[in-house]
Amino acid sequence: MSNTWTLSPEPLPPSTGPPVGAGLDAEQRTVFAFVLCLLVVLVLLMVRCVRILLDPYSRMPASSWTDHKEALERGQFDYALV
Repeated sequence: MSNTWTLSPEPLPPSTGPPVGAGLDAEQRTVFAFVLCLLVVLVLLMVRCVRILLDPYSRMPASSWTDHKEALERGQFDYALV
């Protein structure tokens, strides 16, 4: 009598991803939360940059523009006198 291994002709079940019991451990959850927070910060910075590029003068205080304009209208060019 010989010992031979035979495989049954049963098809393998389709793989649908990781097993049900395989979740994320504490370190993986922490890294995932950190990366998610970084992505949120990145999106906020991108939105802020786009808003500044679309309308750059809305973020500047109007007083600095008017003060400088009044000085120019009065003819005060102190910085030009060298």
